[in-house]
Amino acid sequence: MPLKVVLAIDRDDDLGRKANIESPVIGRDENLNAAIALAAADPEDSDINTIFGALKIYDDLRERGEDVEVVTICGNESVGLFSDTRIADQLDDIKNMLRAESVVVVTDGSEDEVVLPIISSRFKIDAVRRIVVKQSKTIESTYFLIKRMLNDPKIARITLAPLGIIFLFYSVFLLLRLSEMGSGAIIFFIGLYLVLKAYGLESAIEDYFATLKKSLMEGRLSFITYVTAAMLFVIGAIQGFNSMWKVYIQPVSSGVLILIVSFIYGSIWWIVGAGISVVFGKILDLLIERKSFKKHLVIPFLLISGALVLWGTSIFILSNYSSTREVFKISPESSFQYLLLSIAGAILIAIVVIVPLTKRK
Repeated sequence: MPLKVVLAIDRDDDLGRKANIESPVIGRDENLNAAIALAAADPEDSDINTIFGALKIYDDLRERGEDVEVVTICGNESVGLFSDTRIADQLDDIKNMLRAESVVVVTDGSEDEVVLPIISSRFKIDAVRRIVVKQSKTIESTYFLIKRMLNDPKIARITLAPLGIIFLFYSVFLLLRLSEMGSGAIIFFIGLYLVLKAYGLESAIEDYFATLKKSLMEGRLSFITYVTAAMLFVIGAIQGFNSMWKVYIQPVSSGVLILIVSFIYGSIWWIVGAGISVVFGKILDLLIERKSFKKHLVIPFLLISGALVLWGTSIFILSNYSSTREVFKISPESSFQYLLLSIAGAILIAIVVIVPLTKRK
């Protein structure tokens, strides 16, 4: 009978961070000790129940005479790419070590179940069991639940950080007696946040701040480039909003598209500079660690090529409206030339630089 694995998932590595236990944890006794260690470190952590749930399923399957093993695997505190890559590596190790063909997946919620496609690409999934903790009515009171949620760093980052930024934005505009602009800025921020969440880009922002903190703590030169990137991005945003404001106050009303194009026109090169600064910092880190950095060399040229096309297009669009034409001092004749030159420049960079660098990887 082929071996079956009861697999407990800890995607954010609570076991490693709180109990200092390396994963994968293989075997009944090892998992029992790991659960006890985690309970001693943080009695309220839901992963404790996940591991005990996996042990219960393991015991039940053993009683039925099945050949089974229990394993706990952990990801990374920065839930996302790094976490799921680590889980994928551990799954490969388990497959090679145990020669298992199927798994029973045990989780404590939908976040851990995100890795199910990674598991199914390596094992046949016989069942998925979500461990839900039973609580008394008093513990389930609204106040206690909210308090526990806000004490969780992951939930706090998702809820408190956006609310804090919104309040800061609005308070600044109120002090300047620009309440209408403050409302617009809040709506813009909420929209931007929802777009970032929809496409999973918030993890990239979290990774940036995690890398920034790591560079500072380790005294790396890349810390300067990451701070420079943040400042360039802020300047770009300010310049973009400044361009939008110039268009907005014109006597002739402008549509939303023109406001967006004016933002791109004013901010694009500052934002590209921020991106290049981040890449330069990454290359510095790789040079110090004596690792290959060739795959990162193509990114600045891709950013410049894309920016050229956006910049040329924004000039061309803005030149077709009398109000924006006067604001940015753009003539229709020269704007078409700028558009052609920017496209030609982007294609030239792709042919001369990007394609050769891509072939070398």
